[in-house]
Amino acid sequence: MSIKPTIAIFASDKGPGDSERSAIMSHAGSFLAAKGVNFICLAQNGTLCTPLITSVRSAGAKIKIIADDEFILPKKLNDIELERYGDEQNRYLRIGELSNAFIGLPGSLLSIKSLFEAWIATNRNLPVLLLNKNKNFEFMRGFTMDIISHKVKNPEKYISHADNIEDLYNRLQKLI
Repeated sequence: MSIKPTIAIFASDKGPGDSERSAIMSHAGSFLAAKGVNFICLAQNGTLCTPLITSVRSAGAKIKIIADDEFILPKKLNDIELERYGDEQNRYLRIGELSNAFIGLPGSLLSIKSLFEAWIATNRNLPVLLLNKNKNFEFMRGFTMDIISHKVKNPEKYISHADNIEDLYNRLQKLI
């Protein structure tokens, strides 16, 4: 890859399956960081993808958090760059300005909602890659073709599903 991509990564470590999602986030963060990826993470409504951030920091990658006004940065993360925006739409716009692509990891419905809100805020111009580990995003395949295809020509050009993090990275290289 000729450029060092910056990805907005959407994930949540709250809800059923926390330990498995934490492992997925840790693996994804360390793998992508080792490939030279920079990260943008969203912190709103009390959620933050802490396992991802921990692994990314350990690998030495650059991270920026885009947060709502209520977010309190944990002291152990006080060296991470933080931008606050009171308005959700402004957070999504800023994430789109900073990113080359959006990545969704298995997590809560709130995290996938946030991903697509950010994608819509960018006028659907950035690629979306979904880690379909354990078929967590299988429902999105039908959604992509049935719903998004009415607004976006060739949705497969913008939305891609991968079964493992290595495949996700290879698709990222092709899309940006």
